[in-house]
Amino acid sequence: MSRVPYASAVSSLMYAMVRTKPDISHTLGVLSRFMSKPRKEHSTAVKRVFRYLCGISDYGLCYQGRSGLDRMLDIRGFVDVDWAGDLDQRRSTSEYVFNLFEGAVSWMKKKQSIMALSTTKAEYMVATHASKEAVWLQRLCSNMGLIQRAIRIDCDNQSAIFLANNSAYHSKTNHIDVQYHFVRDMIEDKKVLLVKVDTLKNTADALTKSVSSEKFSWCREAMVISGLEK
Repeated sequence: MSRVPYASAVSSLMYAMVRTKPDISHTLGVLSRFMSKPRKEHSTAVKRVFRYLCGISDYGLCYQGRSGLDRMLDIRGFVDVDWAGDLDQRRSTSEYVFNLFEGAVSWMKKKQSIMALSTTKAEYMVATHASKEAVWLQRLCSNMGLIQRAIRIDCDNQSAIFLANNSAYHSKTNHIDVQYHFVRDMIEDKKVLLVKVDTLKNTADALTKSVSSEKFSWCREAMVISGLEK
């Protein structure tokens, strides 16, 4: 790293993450916070990411094809949040990932712009971001002559699902910005279906926070990031 600027190294890794490596999004989200004044431990962490990528150089996003002329698609999304994970600003980190043909086709990791007062509010806001992406995916499929009905989005927070499905629940949502109620409209229009999922089966879990190696491997397999046949 002595010959390569820290920012350049992180930017190179960011390019790989955006294109085909969603499994390193959490690590890069943390490392990118120290672009201005990186320390030795940050450079060491960047080296570890490069070693990890070298170890899985034959891995890639794999998609399961299907025979026939069926134009019906089944896109499935997962959302998760690391509540107040940023120790400096106490902001939460949002993450969603959408799978199609068993493989990840769209993902996003972003620190929330406002402070969420609870995990419920944080999950509710990331559900809105995921809903906007789901609508865009539906329109993309439609433009290609494919059919995608209501997109299922799995969320591991029951309270957030309740808020999204109950527009009359005002007492604890009157401080939430109007833009984040977009998910309610999408659910009413039957474009999005928000469903409860067990935390252990949430694919987006490893993209928001540090997890065990077993859980990380499971999430990577759930996105079908696996060895490519030569």
